[in-house]
Amino acid sequence: MSLLAWFAAWPLLRAVRDASWQRRLALGSLAGFVWSLGTVGSWLYPATREHLAAGPAAAAALTAAAAWTYGGAYLAALALVYGWLPRPRWLAAPAALVLLEQLRTGVLGGAPWALLGQTQHDVLPLAQLAELTGVAGLSFLVLLPAAAAAEPRPARTVGLLTSAAAVAATLLFGGIRLYALPAFDPGGEPDLAVVSGLNLAADPLAAYVAASATAPPAPLTVWPEAAVPGYLSDDPSAAGAVARAARTRGWLLLGAPRHEISGGARRYFNSVLLFDADGRLRNTYDKRRLVPFGERSPLPALSTVPRPFSAGTADAPLATDRLRIGPLVCWEAIFPALARRYAEQGVDVLVNLTSDRDLGTGASQQLAFSRFRAIETRRWLVRASGTGATVLVDPAGRVHRADTLHLGPPSGRAGRTIYVRFGETMSWLSAALLVALLLPHTANVWPR
Repeated sequence: MSLLAWFAAWPLLRAVRDASWQRRLALGSLAGFVWSLGTVGSWLYPATREHLAAGPAAAAALTAAAAWTYGGAYLAALALVYGWLPRPRWLAAPAALVLLEQLRTGVLGGAPWALLGQTQHDVLPLAQLAELTGVAGLSFLVLLPAAAAAEPRPARTVGLLTSAAAVAATLLFGGIRLYALPAFDPGGEPDLAVVSGLNLAADPLAAYVAASATAPPAPLTVWPEAAVPGYLSDDPSAAGAVARAARTRGWLLLGAPRHEISGGARRYFNSVLLFDADGRLRNTYDKRRLVPFGERSPLPALSTVPRPFSAGTADAPLATDRLRIGPLVCWEAIFPALARRYAEQGVDVLVNLTSDRDLGTGASQQLAFSRFRAIETRRWLVRASGTGATVLVDPAGRVHRADTLHLGPPSGRAGRTIYVRFGETMSWLSAALLVALLLPHTANVWPR
């Protein structure tokens, strides 16, 4: 996938280069739909059937609608505007793609799933660019040679040479950063221990309590999203079991739903709960980025969720007596702004609590996209899965299979990277590039 992505867009750009806008829109729509449905269809369809209890026809329609709305439409938009872009289009097309992907991150709640730059998650020397530009810089870099190859000569030659120089410079930077970032050291006293993979047990709470009793001791124990499937406020027995586990283990971080009364109505949240070593609930985090169709309806007038969750508003870290934790629930790990905000506030570690129950093969995609949060912030990302194994992603984006993590002394932990300091500057640079390319054309048609 990582190699194929470099020239996968070339046939589309070549086909629409001299086409009418109607043909560009038609070809882009077809390509966008096939690409998006091929990326998510294999797991989104069964998830829709199970999670929403939808019949085959309804599930197929919702899957197709989601694939188009949150992915395919943006490739169609790129093909449409391609014919109107200023020259050289091998520079303008990557800039336009960056802006379209920025829209994908926010429109209708956002879904930055399978961005072009994310295809390089396993090409770590290139992926290190995210420390500077986020994924947007990689999207620009990946489309650059494809856009150049779609151009006629001599623009093609200039574009390909420029692309080669840009890739070489990125590889050099990435190699230097990888060399400077130490590899995973399993030694040392763990700062946290993770218990994963028990959400499908007959009694998940009892299973997590029992597994935690034999887990290595650590100041913080982490259970995944929905480790407690019910509402602790409605179940004194379950609340007592969690409190006892915290008193036995120490600080305990877990995923569970909760509700509260606001304005006379009951509101529901998908939450992270932090218990201290005395078994008291110290703090909560409510999921801010809700999954469209699954946790919320994508449009106010469209009802797809019988009891939708409310989005949280607080973005402050959760703090134990030793660690500052940046919680990310499920697919929140694919949104860079949340992890960036935590890094600005000086968290020690990002913790992604996820269920994975409805994701199927999509769980591996989510992990791949989540790796960039570690690179962008240069912090460890701990992924606690309700149906899979624990995964640790180090600050270089390398993936490790382990259930405990030693972070080292606080003095040696990451500060603020260029991306954390300045955010999505690549989008502003792309917009500025398009304006700069347009100015000569504007001057030629401006009335005198």
